[in-house]
Amino acid sequence: MTHASRPSTGALSRVVKGVVLTVCGLALLGVSPAGTSKSSELKLAPSLPRSAHHAYGYTLALEAFRRPGARAWVEAAGRVTAEPERVELPVEVTGIFDARRTALGIAFAVRAGRRIYVDVETEPSDVPADAESRSPFVDLFVAGDRGLEPVASPLPVRGRGADPLVQRVEAAALDAGEYVLRVQPEIGYAGGYRVSVRTAPLLMFPVEGMTTRAILSGFGAERDGGARSHRGVDIFAPRGTPALAAMDAFVSRVETTARGGNVVWLQPLFGDMRLYYAHLDTQLVRPGDLVLAGEIIGTVGNTGNAITTPPHLHFGVYVRRRGVRGGARDPYPFLD
Repeated sequence: MTHASRPSTGALSRVVKGVVLTVCGLALLGVSPAGTSKSSELKLAPSLPRSAHHAYGYTLALEAFRRPGARAWVEAAGRVTAEPERVELPVEVTGIFDARRTALGIAFAVRAGRRIYVDVETEPSDVPADAESRSPFVDLFVAGDRGLEPVASPLPVRGRGADPLVQRVEAAALDAGEYVLRVQPEIGYAGGYRVSVRTAPLLMFPVEGMTTRAILSGFGAERDGGARSHRGVDIFAPRGTPALAAMDAFVSRVETTARGGNVVWLQPLFGDMRLYYAHLDTQLVRPGDLVLAGEIIGTVGNTGNAITTPPHLHFGVYVRRRGVRGGARDPYPFLD
């Protein structure tokens, strides 16, 4: 058995110094904790840096913005997030970072149920072959009630010389939203860039060999003479057709109910979403199983209250939101 050694006094000192420097950096940047107003008083830092871009801004502040171009760098960061260029997806943007263009900001809309893919390729110029190079800071934001909220901020990539560097970002959009992507290198960087953004369905189609054409009963259709509405989609397929995990997930429940018949519930590994499979002929997983997207969890049938209909999978998507009951969503946008 091994035991963790106690940190040295020097190590603890460095940690404390780092926290103090963070506090001072926020104060110099003029950031106020939530719920306070700005004044001439020193404000304490509400948190550590939220991203590599944020931390780099702290270093400029700790130097009191004496570094040439520091204030212009901070102003450019604010400008491209406040006034980004509006684009339609999919999009590819190319250009050059130099003394005139020190940051890039683009804004785009994403509908619910999509996965966002961002590729940023940069190629620095005027870098010696044996010198270390570093990719720009890449930050993805979504518009929220309190302004832009961070979604993803990968660490910069390091390389050598003028070799191209590629950064990739993936994000799940459970709700429709307005997004802003900011790409900004360190002060003094020069080189070309290519930025591409696209989206794809968040979920894999849950019935083997089928597409959205097999959805013959949609979300919201009346049931039981209008007493309730359809809280999913019905995907028709021959009995015994494999039903597939639409996303990497844990199996949270396997049960048989009067309405759903043979049922499987999946809880994806990340996010506040649940997937519901009903009317299965067979259930081929157990609670607690980990399944990957595309793995078989059961087969299509017509159990439960679907006994009088042709075999089909009732597929439901539920998104948890505070203060919202149920959370049923139309699965179609998540699949197409």
